Amino acid sequence: MKRGLLLTSTVLILSLNVFILPALSQTSQQKCEQQEEIFTFQVPTYAIQHQGGAILNIKVAYRLTPEAIAQKDYPDFVPIRKDIDKFLVNYPNETDYWEIVNRNLVKYLLDKYPQMSSLSLELGVMPTPQEPFARSSIIKSTRPQSCQLTL
Repeated sequence: MKRGLLLTSTVLILSLNVFILPALSQTSQQKCEQQEEIFTFQVPTYAIQHQGGAILNIKVAYRLTPEAIAQKDYPDFVPIRKDIDKFLVNYPNETDYWEIVNRNLVKYLLDKYPQMSSLSLELGVMPTPQEPFARSSIIKSTRPQSCQLTL
């Protein structure tokens, strides 16, 4: 009896997952595609003293929240660019890896700019005599219940 009840419950749960959850994800995906607004900008050849000195190519892309779009509450990229500069200049730990710096920068920007629903930030590190190869860190973050970037 218990085995039959367990089997029936399992079939019911799996049926719900197969039929209901895809419909929910398709609905949210369609909603995301209908209101997509993305803004990008770059900061090329950004010199920084982190880890003994580096030249960065910074690429930023963010998606606006539906509320920001409806209220025409678009953040100006110039203050965002200045906030990136201020963050990097005042970064407290000289030995943090670029991935850690980038992750902390993304968190800082999302905390400061609620108009962003998702953010992608790439720190491209140019080759130097000490490290003769290019490398980069890409962090993408999306607020809960928000649409991801589709770049």
